[in-house]
Amino acid sequence: MNHYCNSEYRPLRSVLLSVPSPEIEKVDEPGKALYSKIIDYDILKKEYDKLVKVYKKLKIKVNFINVKKIADTDPRYKFNLMFVRDLFFMTPKGAILSRMSSEIRRDEVRYAERALKNIKVPIIGSIQGEGTLEGADALWVNEKLVLLGVGNRTNTKGFLSLKKELRRQGAQCVPVPVPGGVLHLLGALQFVDSGLALVRTELVDIKIIDLLKKNRIRIIAIPENREVRAKYAMNFVTVAPKRIIMPADCPRTKRIYENSGIKIIAEIRTTQLNNGGGGIACATGILSRG
Repeated sequence: MNHYCNSEYRPLRSVLLSVPSPEIEKVDEPGKALYSKIIDYDILKKEYDKLVKVYKKLKIKVNFINVKKIADTDPRYKFNLMFVRDLFFMTPKGAILSRMSSEIRRDEVRYAERALKNIKVPIIGSIQGEGTLEGADALWVNEKLVLLGVGNRTNTKGFLSLKKELRRQGAQCVPVPVPGGVLHLLGALQFVDSGLALVRTELVDIKIIDLLKKNRIRIIAIPENREVRAKYAMNFVTVAPKRIIMPADCPRTKRIYENSGIKIIAEIRTTQLNNGGGGIACATGILSRG
């Protein structure tokens, strides 16, 4: 399979996942693992297995980071490895490896690198030195433009590195501020079709709104409520234009999506991913769209 990506909405062909590690059961202080609450591993595994089953039913190729073979590292590096979206950014030429901002996540990238090499995904670069960049901060607006959220997780040096690589591919990279209240840009902005984005307009900087409008992106405003903040209703995966997999138990937000012409392909409980500070989109490393 050719691994290629320059959009956030074209039909999803291939993903990289990491089955949650039993090491998660050893976390007794959630904050030290970057969690918001203690995770129930058994429930997490059931919810995660449902996500894998949905992808396979949709004929999306599912590849895995093999956690069982990771023995040469501090066990803490397995706590967040399930959030694969953060570990690399996919381009038409191949993957750019992230450099994580938190020391507890720093070593995760080499396991993503190992998995990518095993499935023949070209690795065309990585963030080095004092630069930090996490994949969930980088979003394709169109095939020639990437927005990169610069904030607590991705810094200016990381932006400059990505900008340099994308320039080689004929694409522009523009920095925007990551809104308060989310960890990554992905938590406040999602693209579901060509020229159509869902935006937490009460959070994002006006620079993002203006940039989207300048690029003829129609904006669907998603209001702040408990579903969005606590149940991660915006943490969904677009599997095809106007087709998404979303968290379950978010009826208000689901109505907004459906009233906007978006079809809900599946709803998955994500209670334990949420306890870890993420959701479906965070758990899904995008390898190929087209």
